[in-house]
Amino acid sequence: WNERRERRGERGGEMVFMGVRGVWAALWCVLVLAARVDATARGSLAPMTYRRLADESAKATGGDAKGSWNEWRYRSNEELASAMDALHAGPCAGISKLTTIGTSVRGVEMRAMEVSTQPGVEQTKPGIMLVGNMHGDEPVGRELILRFARLLCIAHERLGRSAGGDEPGGGGLEKDLSDEASAKDLLDEASAKLLDEAAVVARNARVFLVPTMNPDGFSARRRNNANSVDLNRDFPDQFNEPGMPDRFDARQPETAAMMRFSESVNATAALNFHEGALVANYPYDAISGTNRKAGYSKSPDDAAFRRLAKVYARAHPTMATAANEEFPEGITNGARWYPLWGGMQDWHYVKTQTMDVTVEVNERKWPDESQLARLWTEHALAMMAYAKTVATESTFGRLTDSVTGEAIRGATLAVAGVDVRFTPTSRRTGYYARFLAPGRHEVTASAPGYYPQTRTANAGERLDISLRRMEDARLSLAPEKDGNDGAAVVGKDGNDGA
Repeated sequence: WNERRERRGERGGEMVFMGVRGVWAALWCVLVLAARVDATARGSLAPMTYRRLADESAKATGGDAKGSWNEWRYRSNEELASAMDALHAGPCAGISKLTTIGTSVRGVEMRAMEVSTQPGVEQTKPGIMLVGNMHGDEPVGRELILRFARLLCIAHERLGRSAGGDEPGGGGLEKDLSDEASAKDLLDEASAKLLDEAAVVARNARVFLVPTMNPDGFSARRRNNANSVDLNRDFPDQFNEPGMPDRFDARQPETAAMMRFSESVNATAALNFHEGALVANYPYDAISGTNRKAGYSKSPDDAAFRRLAKVYARAHPTMATAANEEFPEGITNGARWYPLWGGMQDWHYVKTQTMDVTVEVNERKWPDESQLARLWTEHALAMMAYAKTVATESTFGRLTDSVTGEAIRGATLAVAGVDVRFTPTSRRTGYYARFLAPGRHEVTASAPGYYPQTRTANAGERLDISLRRMEDARLSLAPEKDGNDGAAVVGKDGNDGA
C-alpha cells in the first residue's frame, strides 16, 4: 500500500513559566482545578464526558502490574497476559473465563477470554469473536480488544449496581458512573451511550476475545510468525483445498490453535484487526479458477456482509467519508481490493458459519503510541456498534423435534435466495443465530427422516421451528386398534411450534 500521512493527534501546548507570567499561569491552573473538583463533588461530570480524565485508581479496575489504563502503549506479551489476568480477577470477575487456546512456535501462550453472563456455559445467545495481531507488525488490535473487554465488564457491573433504577439507554449509567472515581477513565474512552451499548452486548451475547494470534511476530516486530509463515495464508482454502480439511499437522501452531478454538465456539460473527488501510473488508478474499487478478468475489451472504461492514464503517468517524480517499464508502469486498488464498476470514465463513469482517484500523502499520488514544476513541464506537448489531439484530431460534422438543441430529437451515445451508450452533438445544440482510426471509429447516418446513420472519426476529418425523406422521395416519390386543397407537399431529 501507498501509506498516507497519519492525522496528527491534538496535543496541548506546553506552558512556559517565566517571571510574573508564570505565576499568573500557575494561579490560573489552580483555580481551574478547584472548579473541576467542586463540579465533581456536585456530581456534575457531564461537560467532561468526552475529555480525558486521569485515573489514579485504574489498577483497582483491572490495571496491570506495569501501569494504569490511562497509559497508552503497546504492552509486551507478558504484560498483555498480566492485563488479562487483572481483568479476569477485577472488573470481569464472575462474567469472564480465561482459556489458553494453544502456543506459538516459540512457546508463548495464546490466550482467549470469554465475557458473558455465564462464561464457559453453552447459552442461547449469539457469539461474537474479536481477533487481533494476526500479523506481528500490526499490533493496534491487541490494545483495542483488551480495552473493549474492560469496557464490557465495567458497563455490565455498573448496570447491575443500578438495577431497579434507570434502564440502559436512559442515561442512568452516566449518572451512576459520575459518582465513581474508578469510572473516570471510562468517561475518557466512551460516552454514556457507549456504556449503555456495552451493557447490552455483555448481557445479550457471548464475546470471545483473542488479543494476539501471533505473539512471536509481535516480539520480532515482523509480519510472519517465527517460522516465517504468513498466518493469513495458512488456513484451509475452499478453492485450493476441496472440502477444506483441517489437517492440523500441516498448519502452523498458531493457525491450528485458532481453528480449534473457532470450531469449538462457532461464533455468529467476528472482527479481526489489521493495519495498512482504513476500511472494513468482507468475504470473499479468494477467487476461484486460475484468474489471479482482483475482482469482486461474491459470497452467498453478500448482502448481509455488506450491511455488517457498513455498520462498522459508518460508526467510525472517518472510515465512510470523503476523507478516506481510497475507500470513501468505508467498505470493500476482499478480492476486489486484492485477492488472497488461505485467509482466516473466508475459512471462518465457510467452515464455522462465522460472519467475519476484517477491519484495517489505520493507514500506517505500528503507529506511534501517541496515536493509540485516538485510535481507541474512533474504533470503540464502531466495535460496539458492530457487536450490538449482531447481539440484538440476528435472526435466532431453536430447531427441534415436534414431539420430543429435543435438538435434531443432522438438521440444517436455508434462507431463500442465499445459496448456502447452515446448522444450529448447539447440538444440545438446537439453538441457531444467523445475521441476515434487512427484509423478510423464508427459512426452510430440514433433517433426514423429517418433513421439511418453511417459515417466514423478518431479519432479527426470533424464529423457532419444529420438524415432524416422517415415522410419526405415518403412525398418525394408521387406523387405531380397539385396544384389546394392547397394540393401540396414539396419533401425533406434530404441529406444536409450527
